[in-house]
Amino acid sequence: MDLSPLERHQKIALSFSGGKDSLACVQLLREHLDRITLYHVDTGDLLPEMRASVAHVEMFAPNFVRIETNVTSWIEQHGLPSDLVPHSSHLIGQLMGEHRTRLVSRYDCCWHSLMWPLLSRVIEDGNTLLIRGTKRVDMKRLPVASGDTVEGLEYWYPLQDWSNEQVFAYLVCEKVPLPRIYDVVTNSPECARCSAWWGERRAEYLKDHHPELWREYDERLQLVINEIAGPLALLRREAGVT
Repeated sequence: MDLSPLERHQKIALSFSGGKDSLACVQLLREHLDRITLYHVDTGDLLPEMRASVAHVEMFAPNFVRIETNVTSWIEQHGLPSDLVPHSSHLIGQLMGEHRTRLVSRYDCCWHSLMWPLLSRVIEDGNTLLIRGTKRVDMKRLPVASGDTVEGLEYWYPLQDWSNEQVFAYLVCEKVPLPRIYDVVTNSPECARCSAWWGERRAEYLKDHHPELWREYDERLQLVINEIAGPLALLRREAGVT
């Protein structure tokens, strides 16, 4: 692995969620952790397994920063995240009383509760290199590629060209303990009860292992379904879909 990015910077940050990709980054760079600060955002809605994964790494990482946000409070103020957001949740729709439950884009919630708190703290602390577990396989296009520098912050993705299978195989080979949710999913959720990111397939796992969390998660999903059902029905009628 090319470690030259480490040599170009004095203050180095690593974004650490406790998931498989950030665990792999920590393991790859374990001999250099004395030079790297791990930054973790706790939204207040972590799965217990993920919280344990984070705590395990925090015990041996010499430089660890925990950033606490309150995603539940943010949702109460702004609305439930959803992968589909109808007109009723737009400001005008809200002013006209069209909504029953306020919905927001999943990226709005993630940005305010997770992404920006981490990025702003990394910059505030004077870091000039940010290491992330980002991989090409996870998205159609990388908004920022490994090696790019944006506003004085260079991004480095050691796993950029890895597959998920390679990440799992590496962690098994290195005997890195994985949260049990990876027996079911490929990518673990950042928030246990998030009502968006429907492709993460959380329901079955939560129902089997965390029934209380599952009930709260399912209640949120039902609210989203009720909010989008009307506009979807109109769309199907307009398109002639029975």
